[in-house]
Amino acid sequence: MSVIKAYFRNVTDGLLTPFRSVYQNRSLYSILVKRDMVNRTSGTVLGKLWPLVQPTLQVLGYWFLFDIVFAMRANRGPDYLEYLLSGMVPWLCIAEILTRSTMMFREFSPLYRRNPFPLEILPLLIMTIPCLVFGAVYFILNLLLAGPEKAMFSLLVMPMLMLWLLPLCFLLPVLGLFIKDFTQAIPFLLMITMFLTPILYFPTMLPEGFRQFIWLNPFSDLMAVIHGLVQGSEYSWLNLCRPFLIWFLLLAPSWLVFRRSIPHIREVLS
Repeated sequence: MSVIKAYFRNVTDGLLTPFRSVYQNRSLYSILVKRDMVNRTSGTVLGKLWPLVQPTLQVLGYWFLFDIVFAMRANRGPDYLEYLLSGMVPWLCIAEILTRSTMMFREFSPLYRRNPFPLEILPLLIMTIPCLVFGAVYFILNLLLAGPEKAMFSLLVMPMLMLWLLPLCFLLPVLGLFIKDFTQAIPFLLMITMFLTPILYFPTMLPEGFRQFIWLNPFSDLMAVIHGLVQGSEYSWLNLCRPFLIWFLLLAPSWLVFRRSIPHIREVLS
């Protein structure tokens, strides 16, 4: 019983501590978010527009490749392009966050190597700008493709991703710091995961014998829920339960790993 209580306590701490720390250090957090935006745009011609232009160009690139070159909308039906883009934009956000998370401690090391600093705000910090930028592009995209009602539902997607990615943003920075090969491997792992997730294709496009196996990938369930929110496609209660179960099982140990690694981070980076 004490083990169960300790587990639930760590789940609660892992969920609430970063948000509580952000609130307690909201002035610092605001400065760091602005600093992050400046670092992304300083020295560029487009300035503050560039974070929006980059994902927009990526969306246009996928539209040109799959709609114009491969003519997938003509071959797979008029809903294919909407299906592709409604899954691809969240995936681009996920990939940016997870890739950056592996370098999180090294990227922000000047802030805390010799000064007291609330490290628990960093996982939320690295998710804030990508979710804001891709969230804005996603809202406009759904407004143009599906109308205002679906665009309003699309506003739920990025907060949902931030919450679900929180355990990974505790765990991956520690792995990236102590296992340097992991940082090099993460882009390849994300590429493989994208191909195994029904983003570029409908699940029905897979051979029938393989369809049941895609649900071993939790990102497949996430995409099913996202497509359900913004396109109105069907999804089952299992698509909700499986990601939640993985999140629940991963949050406590990820938070423990993150918290217990904090005393050793400065030693590794010194």
